[in-house]
Amino acid sequence: MRKTIFHEDWWLDTVAPGRWAQVETERGYLRYAHRSKMMFRESRMPPLTRTLGPVINVEGKKIESRQRAIFSAVSELLEKLPEFDHITMRLDPSFTDVLPFQAHGYQASVQHTFLADCAQPEQAIWSEMRDKTRNIVRRAQDCLSIADNEDVESFARFYAANLEEKSYVDMRLVSAVYEAARAHNQAHILAATDAKGEIHAQTMFVWDDHSYYYYLSSRHEKIAHAGAVSALVWAGMQHAHQLGLTFDFDGVTSQSRYQFMVGFGGKPATRFVVQKGALLFDAQRTARQFTDRLRGRPVFTFS
Repeated sequence: MRKTIFHEDWWLDTVAPGRWAQVETERGYLRYAHRSKMMFRESRMPPLTRTLGPVINVEGKKIESRQRAIFSAVSELLEKLPEFDHITMRLDPSFTDVLPFQAHGYQASVQHTFLADCAQPEQAIWSEMRDKTRNIVRRAQDCLSIADNEDVESFARFYAANLEEKSYVDMRLVSAVYEAARAHNQAHILAATDAKGEIHAQTMFVWDDHSYYYYLSSRHEKIAHAGAVSALVWAGMQHAHQLGLTFDFDGVTSQSRYQFMVGFGGKPATRFVVQKGALLFDAQRTARQFTDRLRGRPVFTFS
């Protein structure tokens, strides 16, 4: 229910220029992307945008009165939305009550992430990490240096070169997002480099006034030190500590990613995904999913 970097005008103007809008009431607003595809009018998550959804400000000292106010405020916003054949929103972890969505015909599913409180003393953050993770970071720090890389084009080339499969990421858009966020002092790129000047891994972080996001990361498969990415994550957590923010690991998409993230001592958190579709659109989507399963395409069990 809070505002994030992904709600900013400049962010949406970068990732969905001319294709986003807003509905509002006295108690809040809801920003959404829109597009027409063939015969369908859709509202999906904009590219490279992790979360979106209602931002509301309600009062109420008692739990009961506050819950009623939240339900009412979100409902008012949903009722103002245009008609879509399909709409999808991924909500920030602070949004824990999807009952207003379900009452308006939306289906809800859950994605997972980890959140680490980096506002606490740095030694406390370090001590909450798994021993093995701390040792991996130490070994990486012994042979790699961590420094800012302000050349987003070189980051984009590095990221693209290390992809094992075709990526959903538009690298030109990555550059635009970084430049926009950097202009607002809400992004930086860290690179892990060895004594020869070879880059082992790079990570882009973005942040707002409450969260610091592990946004995009890539490693050189052939030369990367086993702890290169871990050292970058720890450097990001140290920066989040300096800013007094919560470190958001930005999504668990596989078992290996879970094993990596859990070692840093964060707490599990959920991001609700709410969807609503017209009958014909849902029928076509179900048919596509059935075909994918017949063809043996992977099903992500962590999303």
